Amino acid sequence: MMIDKQRRRSLAAGASLLGLGLAGGLARAAGPRPILIGLDAEFRDRTSTSDEAIRLGIELAIADINRDGGLLGGRPLQLMALDNRSLPARGIENVRAFGAIDDLVAYLCGKFSPVALASLPVIHELGLPLLDPWAAADGIVDNGYSPNYVFRVGLRDSWAMQVLIDDLARRGIRDIGLFVPNSGWGRSNESAARAHIAARPELALRATAWHNWGGETDLMNRYLPMLEKGARGLVLVANEPEGAVLVRNMASLPPSRRIPVVSHWGVTGGRFAELCGPALHEIDLKIIQTFSFARLRNAEARRLAERSAQAYGVSDPLEIPSALGIAQAYDLVRLLALAIQQAGSTDRAAIRAALEALPPYEGVVRRYAPAFTANRHEGLSRDDLLLTRFDRKGRLLPVYSEG
Repeated sequence: MMIDKQRRRSLAAGASLLGLGLAGGLARAAGPRPILIGLDAEFRDRTSTSDEAIRLGIELAIADINRDGGLLGGRPLQLMALDNRSLPARGIENVRAFGAIDDLVAYLCGKFSPVALASLPVIHELGLPLLDPWAAADGIVDNGYSPNYVFRVGLRDSWAMQVLIDDLARRGIRDIGLFVPNSGWGRSNESAARAHIAARPELALRATAWHNWGGETDLMNRYLPMLEKGARGLVLVANEPEGAVLVRNMASLPPSRRIPVVSHWGVTGGRFAELCGPALHEIDLKIIQTFSFARLRNAEARRLAERSAQAYGVSDPLEIPSALGIAQAYDLVRLLALAIQQAGSTDRAAIRAALEALPPYEGVVRRYAPAFTANRHEGLSRDDLLLTRFDRKGRLLPVYSEG
């Protein structure tokens, strides 16, 4: 299964154009002045699919809000998207650009934790709310700033490590190997994995291997030593390019040398199944997620699935890559809209405070009751996580019952 690549090219071009000269264009527009939402994502990353998923979720939420009359007496929402090219320095530049626009009330980030982590000082200097639908490093939310301007509807690395390690333990696998990127995201997961294994004395971390973010073409020299050190199950933390390299390496070995793999969701932020090819089905692989179009909790979720499938030109919403990015971005924008209405203005500090005091809301991903509080800026919990597998059609499906 592969989504038309022309769609990716048009989305990337549209993101670049949308960010150029937008503020001046708004000044000339007729009608109520728009309220802006930013998106800082990796639009030129050639294997990423989470960027366009997050953007679609934002666009669909904006369309619904504007259809219902907009906010603050009829002001429409409008998206301003900028490309960070997967670079933390570029992300910081984009955040400063967002902060300089008076009517831009908040922004959403993309999938790369290092970009979001690097932006934290600027976010809090500017008092600009960050709504996080994907980047999972604990330190993005647990950032030490007060007041804290970051709110997430998504996964935390510490939750991911707990669920993945516990899944191996349930299968009787006590000797763990950890495969992580040499980045802030990797260090976040390494720390969380060590802490969880230390709390379970029957488990042992036999080996940790570090890989580089981008450019890895062969990871066999990292995988085989883990086997020699006694690892019998592997916790994988990677994005789609490096994850696919490891899968192909493992599939080239005899079956006895392919240990079970449980993976963070980074691999599902891009064309992982396509990059793996047939090797994907030669290893035992589970991947953690927070949402699936296979589990639609209400009519709004069913409607979102239908509209998303239409946008991607597919008949089955389960064919849509990075679908959780759509759902989590959609819910975040709807929650932001509630906060804007509650604040009664586009003042960023007032909106930040309102996000901590929202009424219950029936979202696509879950019921938020409430989404956030002054002491909790995570909209989800460990109980929202699920494990999935790719089927032969390249669809990511929930694992309902396994040993």
